[in-house]
Amino acid sequence: MISFSRRSLFAVPLALTLGHTPAMDAASLRQEPQRNDIPWPIPDWPEASPGALNIDPSLPDLLDSAALAAPSITGAVVIRHGAIAAEYVAEGWSRDEPADIRSCTKSVVAALVGAARRNDLLPDLSVTIGDLIPDRIPANADPRVAGIPLWSLLTMTSGIAWDWSSDYERLEAADDPVTYTLSQPIAYEPGAFYAYNSGGSNLIGLMVASAAGQRLEEYAEEVLFAPLGMDPGIWRLSPQGEAIGGYGLRLTPRDMARLGYLYLNNGIWDDEEIITPAYIEQSTIRQSSGDPTGGTPYGYQWWVSNATRYDAFYALGFGGQVIYVVPELDLIVVTAVGDIDVPLYPPRPIIESTVIPLVYPD
Repeated sequence: MISFSRRSLFAVPLALTLGHTPAMDAASLRQEPQRNDIPWPIPDWPEASPGALNIDPSLPDLLDSAALAAPSITGAVVIRHGAIAAEYVAEGWSRDEPADIRSCTKSVVAALVGAARRNDLLPDLSVTIGDLIPDRIPANADPRVAGIPLWSLLTMTSGIAWDWSSDYERLEAADDPVTYTLSQPIAYEPGAFYAYNSGGSNLIGLMVASAAGQRLEEYAEEVLFAPLGMDPGIWRLSPQGEAIGGYGLRLTPRDMARLGYLYLNNGIWDDEEIITPAYIEQSTIRQSSGDPTGGTPYGYQWWVSNATRYDAFYALGFGGQVIYVVPELDLIVVTAVGDIDVPLYPPRPIIESTVIPLVYPD
């Protein structure tokens, strides 16, 4: 049995991490000490001064300045040790106003895969499109489509021929995004090549819904949003009336942070295991190469990075939707962009260059 740690995430060969290991048990993976004093944001996040959280007191002012310099940002929140250290809300916006988190939706759907695995609805990640949604495969599809495994969709290595640069526009223009995605040629064997594919993420959502026997939004409310104290979220629907798994979910920045906090705490929420630690670990280490969309390697619908001196993982949506998690610092940073019609400024430099240097190791 192979054992991983975040410190070795960039040293793990692709063949090992893609080697069909998703069902690894938690005992074989890095185990972090479980704290008994974790503050859970019930019903809402507690707040503390930066100094009390071992963060430079200048953080709130610098966060405000950085956000004001990036007018597309409408909300940002910095959470350490389970408490809000700084929060930014743009003029004309409310902290409780949801934003379209765009492709951060993918990370939510990946969490639903983890919940389905935890609830024994998915036997493992080698289940295929043909196993779960055979009725959605169009008659003209490549016969190999049926054999595409779930793990390859999670890692964006399904082998479906795809151009990330026109991804969103083509899916939006399709009368049926599922039929469109599954009608594309097969260019590679699963696991051989990374190609950012929102259509593939939508397939993940449909596979989860099929395994759960209910609509994706209903399952999300039952196993994720309600247990975490989140608002149900507003899902983007396809022309077929199905929740889109690749983009379009609307959440508040504080609720985005709840997802990050669940992953930060190895899938545990208020002493309840929502997702197994093993799945969290596999989700947030390098599983495939990634591409210019995020510029870093990729896990299970999460990006992974060591751009700072700390290993981190993050959800990323177009325009600057980010849930950035740094386990070693017990830190979550969220940025939300509620208006993508203004000039966009990528928030990751704000997170990595402005926020993280102000957080002192404990």
